[in-house]
Amino acid sequence: MSFQGLFTVERPIIGMVHLLALPGAPAFAGNVDAIYERALADALALAESGADALIVENFNDEPFMVGEPTAAEAALMAAITRDVVRSVSIPVGVNVQFNAWQAEIAIAHACRAAFVRVEVFVDRVISAMGVVEPCAPQITRYRAALGARSVQLWADVQTKYTTNITPQPLTASAKDAQAAGADALIVTGAATGSATPLDDVAAVKAHSRLPVIVGSGTTVDTVVDMLRTADGAIVGSALKQDGKVTNPVSRERTAALMRAARGK
Repeated sequence: MSFQGLFTVERPIIGMVHLLALPGAPAFAGNVDAIYERALADALALAESGADALIVENFNDEPFMVGEPTAAEAALMAAITRDVVRSVSIPVGVNVQFNAWQAEIAIAHACRAAFVRVEVFVDRVISAMGVVEPCAPQITRYRAALGARSVQLWADVQTKYTTNITPQPLTASAKDAQAAGADALIVTGAATGSATPLDDVAAVKAHSRLPVIVGSGTTVDTVVDMLRTADGAIVGSALKQDGKVTNPVSRERTAALMRAARGK
């Protein structure tokens, strides 16, 4: 297992910077400054409370458009990501919903982020937004064309909120993702906040040499068990005030989960 030198700790915890709704999204409140302020506050709260990395994501832009964001959305995400990268000393990742692989790589490369999360890497899926095509051939070529090989590809396998159009075992998707050039694999539960089945994590680990990351449902009460099986965890809801995913990051909840993760 290797994150190619990205982390100095084993089994990292990756927190979420869930951006407020961007211009053009139904929930956009009309205040761009507020988006910057929340993002930077959440990033600093995660970094200063011990998180090992964070992901900047346009989480509140639901319902998501399949494919690339508008120019305004991409520009704002890039500007915020650059500010976050400059404000913290931990690795920063980028996730542009839903499966906007070109924007993710471009933003990460331009802003010197360390990795991107790609929800639909090898499986053709159906979601509430429609059919989503896999992007492994395109994203790996685009990364190479930009000279952005240092940007890691963290690929979901059969990600939450989707169903494979052609059913196949989770382990087969994991093998496909590894063969297609993923740097790490993400296994999730059925939805945001839903526990990731540890049997699924163990099965993927048994069929892959890549790091396997839990992508949903980790809490202060489950983090120890999760990290006994997984190589890391992405944590969103459990690090927010009152455990509500749309709330700001809680320093107290983040510090408590990090203590539990490190056995302190």
